[in-house]
Amino acid sequence: MATSAVATNGKLHLDPADVRATLQPVERASMLPPAAFVDPAVLEWEMDNVFSGWICLGHASVVAEPGNWLMREIGPSSVFAMTGADGVVRAFLNACRHRGARIVEETEGKVRRRIQCPYHAWSYDLDGSLVAAPHMDEVENFDRGCFGLIEVRSAVVGGLVLVDLGGEAPEPADHVGDLLGFLDRWHVGSLQRARGTVYEVEANWKGIAENYNECLHCPGVHPELNALSDYRSGDSQFGSGRWCGGSMTLNEGADTMGTGEGHATTRPPIAGLDESEVNSVYYFSLFPNALVSLHPDYVMLHTLWPKAPDRTEVTCEWFFEPETMARPDFDPSDAADFWDTVNRQDWYVCELTQRGVRTKGYTAGRYSADEGDVHRFDTLVAEKYIEALG
Repeated sequence: MATSAVATNGKLHLDPADVRATLQPVERASMLPPAAFVDPAVLEWEMDNVFSGWICLGHASVVAEPGNWLMREIGPSSVFAMTGADGVVRAFLNACRHRGARIVEETEGKVRRRIQCPYHAWSYDLDGSLVAAPHMDEVENFDRGCFGLIEVRSAVVGGLVLVDLGGEAPEPADHVGDLLGFLDRWHVGSLQRARGTVYEVEANWKGIAENYNECLHCPGVHPELNALSDYRSGDSQFGSGRWCGGSMTLNEGADTMGTGEGHATTRPPIAGLDESEVNSVYYFSLFPNALVSLHPDYVMLHTLWPKAPDRTEVTCEWFFEPETMARPDFDPSDAADFWDTVNRQDWYVCELTQRGVRTKGYTAGRYSADEGDVHRFDTLVAEKYIEALG
């Protein structure tokens, strides 16, 4: 019988013994308990305690110009990042200071000089300061300087826009750690978005991340991908920071991960990459919600947005060097089409797993010796759980 539905600390309904089993060395560890994937109370706890630290809103190119904004729904909260006239990216709660109405409704947008609440027309400068509050002139002790948008701690690291809703996470450089070296090698901060899409996946966000962190399923699930790279090639990467991942080696004759057997394009590699990097693809999970894939000629970014224990919105975007995008023959379709196929194959097996994990009587499985990156990701989750469970 599963023992994971034991309320031990407020809203976190997990048995500490089950969580500690995940924290064992991989050869002795058990996977996260089933309740971690199906219990609404666990997801509610995660939104308050995991998604309250550093999370990735998206890529900095989306907010590259003053007035550009990027909004995300994070559980019951909403936050948007916007670049000010001074070129600084700031993040704010998506709530007007008058009566709390949502200010922006679309995921992305642009304003010229001010951003205005659609309800009572309170207006804010691009740095969040209140500049217009109709009908407030006769209100006693009303100080506009005290009613700017509520700023959220934020940072741009390696081209990724990060926010810390709780305001107490370690320094962003410590969170990203040695992953920054890879982001800088691929010039992620200077890349531009060429394509993007959003998926609704009927699976828990952690199950999607686990799937991303291994390729044992590739021969049976991804024939197109498996034809371009041996599923057991490459190496795991290690370093400081809250991330995990590793590389896969492209097969001889394959230039990139794309349609046409990996050579349907004349795109050059990203500038400065060495021979081994040009012949590899690196897959990294930046905890908790960013999946960063570094290809020889482009970067793919997934961000995970939990909507329910069994439902996650996944944003997938493809980024290229500006010089490459300026070429008259530039076409990202081979990469986007290839990964759309692979993504949908992944979502199918993630949804199969979600349906199986919720089966009454199911108990946590064990890691294989080739699932070290899955275990490292689950350890990051389990460490957060155990902080609350004791």
